[in-house]
Amino acid sequence: MRTGVIVPVHGWAPLLAETLDAILGQDPRPEIVVVVDDGSPEWLVLHPDHAPHCMLVRHEECLGLAAARATGLAQLDTELVALCDDDDAWEPGKHAAQVAALAEHPDAAVCIGHAQIVGLDGRQTGEHWEELPAGLHRADELVVSLYERNPLCVSSALLRRQALLAVGGFAGPAPAPTATADWDLWLRLLAASHAFVMEPRAVVRYRRKLGALTADITGLASAQMVVHEVHAGLVREEQRMRVEAADRAARARGLVRDRAWRAARAELRRAATLSRAPTCGDRVLGVALAVPGARAVLGRRDPYVRAPSRLRRWLRTLPGLGAVQGRR
Repeated sequence: MRTGVIVPVHGWAPLLAETLDAILGQDPRPEIVVVVDDGSPEWLVLHPDHAPHCMLVRHEECLGLAAARATGLAQLDTELVALCDDDDAWEPGKHAAQVAALAEHPDAAVCIGHAQIVGLDGRQTGEHWEELPAGLHRADELVVSLYERNPLCVSSALLRRQALLAVGGFAGPAPAPTATADWDLWLRLLAASHAFVMEPRAVVRYRRKLGALTADITGLASAQMVVHEVHAGLVREEQRMRVEAADRAARARGLVRDRAWRAARAELRRAATLSRAPTCGDRVLGVALAVPGARAVLGRRDPYVRAPSRLRRWLRTLPGLGAVQGRR
């Protein structure tokens, strides 16, 4: 089976050379690598080591991630389509392991690999990437969990081109926000009853960096809400409401980081009406948002870090909150 790779780029891409080195160094090497310059302010120029082995396609203006991948797909006639972001890199053997996995599982439309999270220096950060168990996953087994969250690393994905085209390609009938475009694709494939296979020998170095799409907590939560709304028909109403409550609570935390106190409290109230049992953290956050001194502290902190110990001790003194925090 022949493989084509799509690498979308927008703006300065200091790690692109490492990305292309890793792709072109695979054994076997993919037949074609398409680099799509999605309206960069300064036109992308490939390094002389890469230019003879890659096709460069340009958009005059930025059209977004899904459109860039669609442009790359239009250049391919290969049976398999691989994806890789311009700052991630494949480990040796990644391509061969996934081609073998799809050959072994002809019913699978997608093969996903293992992600190692690394920093800008290339060293592992120690973070754990939640991922699927190794082996084949039928659509009816995977759809409920994948509706709730997306544990699939897009730079590790190898897809059958025919299945991809059958579900509308990368854009789909209802284009998703850029931050969740890959998640939308997975759910469309599952809705069409396509199976997935997880191959842990296929390893990708996923780059954690400041300013990434996933660092925008408010934007990411809003994008998740769009995906969940579009694909709500895949799950039962009880699960849809529970997931929406979690989305709104996540968006509230992003709004706290943006110092939009009133909007954050409104989102927490909506989350509470959808969830029969709001988390203790959500209850504490709601009370803290009503107190100017407490919310100022919350607005300055990293959303992934627990509240400062002094704030937690102070919150325990408020009526009714001691018992709430004791159940964390």
